[in-house]
Amino acid sequence: MVMEAHIRAHNFFGGLCGRGIYDNPKTIVQEIGRGKEREYNQRFLQLASHYLFEPCACTPAAGWEKGQVEKQVNTNRMNVFVPRLKFDSLAELNTHLEDRMIAEAHTSRHPEYNDKTVFEVYSEEKPFLCKQKTSFSGYKTTERRAGSQCLVRFDSNSYSVPSEYAGKSVSIRVFAERLVLAVNGKTVAEHVRSFEKGRYILDPLH
Repeated sequence: MVMEAHIRAHNFFGGLCGRGIYDNPKTIVQEIGRGKEREYNQRFLQLASHYLFEPCACTPAAGWEKGQVEKQVNTNRMNVFVPRLKFDSLAELNTHLEDRMIAEAHTSRHPEYNDKTVFEVYSEEKPFLCKQKTSFSGYKTTERRAGSQCLVRFDSNSYSVPSEYAGKSVSIRVFAERLVLAVNGKTVAEHVRSFEKGRYILDPLH
């Protein structure tokens, strides 16, 4: 999810800035050392290397180092989701959120440059963002063994693979919204990722 957020941010903004500030989430920081010393998740460092930004971790319990991030999140939550809205899908919700946030950016005054809107300041900064032509493939990998019923268990759900791979070790590439299953480097199945529990995600051809 963290990698997908960066990839989508890059595509949405037309690039990323040279430094990212993080509040030591375990998905990014594996170990907190002295001062600013951090041991970062290796997959996250690959992402940072691809998009050429420097990760910078906050001091634990020092919320002021994140600027106005949390305040802006709360403000935008009130502006965009009050009164409470209902959507048929996550994709529909995200489309609504994107449209509303763009509209807000065109009308809201920038907190430091009161004579300009947020969108105007963004437009001035956009040429200085670092843009990559190729997208990063944001996934983590885990191994599972397919059962006799041609099912692979992941995150409390079962996903099907073709019958010839029953009993074999399967490599799972876990993306934000899908799973790619491979055997010996060959993709054998792909499924939409389920975030419920106890579900069977099946391809009848398997």
